Amino acid sequence: MKIMTLGAALLIALTTSGCQSAGGLSYPMLKHEVFETPPTNIEFRAEIGQPIITRVDGLAWPALKIKNPVAFEFEENSYSLKPGLYRIEGVAPSYSQVTVRGQVESDNAEVVNSRVALILRGGQCELIPLMIQASASNDVANPIKENIKGLISGERAIFGSSASTEVDTTTNGQPIDRATCLADYDFNPNQPGSSKRELVYLGQSGDTLRFKYREYYDNLVRAAFSNDLTYNIAEDNVIGFRGARIEVVDASNTELTYLIRRHMEDY
Repeated sequence: MKIMTLGAALLIALTTSGCQSAGGLSYPMLKHEVFETPPTNIEFRAEIGQPIITRVDGLAWPALKIKNPVAFEFEENSYSLKPGLYRIEGVAPSYSQVTVRGQVESDNAEVVNSRVALILRGGQCELIPLMIQASASNDVANPIKENIKGLISGERAIFGSSASTEVDTTTNGQPIDRATCLADYDFNPNQPGSSKRELVYLGQSGDTLRFKYREYYDNLVRAAFSNDLTYNIAEDNVIGFRGARIEVVDASNTELTYLIRRHMEDY
């Protein structure tokens, strides 16, 4: 997946959608994404029954990628936000926002609950702590069991308080280094609404290779679009289907050695 810099292209995409989300923010504009495997011009092997080429088409969600831990202070205590890929949940005319839950840690305490806002404003990422609850000690043998016990009985000291989740143009956060916070897209090839196409190796008979072409939508096979294909490689060891070009290096009744020269085209 390509990581974009914090530039005008993403800012435009994040601030031009029209539907409303919670808190008066608009939903971000999703982006069409293509996931292709394996990479081109590299030799691969696939056994019978395995796909030799796959293309997935779906929608990717705008996100902020935190590459390194981000240290910050809240109520005179030190914390850090964990690295990760966090989806943009809403946009306003001048900024876009992520609310990150449960991704804060501390060297001095065990963080029980947390909520932090990431703001992208004018190409700059900012961090705004919204709520952190932490115990005074982190030496717990069974964190889940002991947290529940301590909260109910009062045996464990909990500090930190909640704050408003609303962030507006007057709220200033802690700037994050531009090399640490990058604009990106979160794409899951198996998410609802995605379509997948693949070519599966079925074996060899003399100079003839057999394949099965399959299509999926929402992870369900579209049987009407499946095809059995055969190719004769006696004169040409490059086979093609739907724009793809596959060079056959070696073939047997157990596996296929090949290179992808070009991936499948759009429908």
